[in-house]
Amino acid sequence: MKFNSILAAMACLFAGAVQAQDGDINSRDLRGKVVYEDDAVVFRQIDEHTWIGNGHLCYNESLYLVEGSERAALIDAGTRIPDLDKIVARITSKPVMLLLTHGHGDHVGGVGPFPEVYICEADRLMFSSNLRRYSGQIKTLSDGQIIDLGGRQLEAVFTPGHTLGSVTFFDKANHYGFSGDAFGSTNLLVFTYLSNVVASAAKVEQYIKANDIKFLFPGHYSGDNLESPQRVTDIKVMCSEVLDGKRKPVKSDGNNGGNDMMIEDKGVRITFSSRTGIK
Repeated sequence: MKFNSILAAMACLFAGAVQAQDGDINSRDLRGKVVYEDDAVVFRQIDEHTWIGNGHLCYNESLYLVEGSERAALIDAGTRIPDLDKIVARITSKPVMLLLTHGHGDHVGGVGPFPEVYICEADRLMFSSNLRRYSGQIKTLSDGQIIDLGGRQLEAVFTPGHTLGSVTFFDKANHYGFSGDAFGSTNLLVFTYLSNVVASAAKVEQYIKANDIKFLFPGHYSGDNLESPQRVTDIKVMCSEVLDGKRKPVKSDGNNGGNDMMIEDKGVRITFSSRTGIK
């Protein structure tokens, strides 16, 4: 198993360790009714043109199908979902493009049947390392890129921290976004620097206020851990306090993808490496 795959696998063991505790937004199960289910994945309908898929191998690793009038976008591809393209085709008749929030194995495992994928350049090497046999075309996203699905748009916003190439996709018209692991689904594993998390959280905090974003659907959505605007602010403040010396981290249990330090507060756990993270 490649190193990045090991990180992702270890992260899965602890992704659900902390449960959301902040208000009504995180107490509602917005996954909706089941529209497809097999041994590998279950898809539920969020709204008339949006669906969430949950895999079963890595703490509800989540993928999202977003449909416009001309085409649809699949955001992430789970850990291992055979014939994912055929499954998606049962839900939407529109041609589907595949967008990736980052390159970890629990988010890219089902890309095989898709002829092309879109990913941030900073995670391209990680993606290629995890899927050496992928024969499709790898296309890179740009920060602020608009993906027009026909009557519906997604905006790609770079949010490094979990990985250098993490991306959050915003649906401004519906006032929500899809954040992958950028803000941790209540358990943020930082494989870069805390300063990256602070900058990304501040950037998204401003975006949320400017566009009246209500919440973010995370990369490991279990029905009760939506990421609220307050959650993004809390993460920014917590990481800033570590960098400023106002908050002292403690040793983690050592099973967080190599991250040996941890802070925990406000219903969220943040782990990072003492060797590389505090910058």
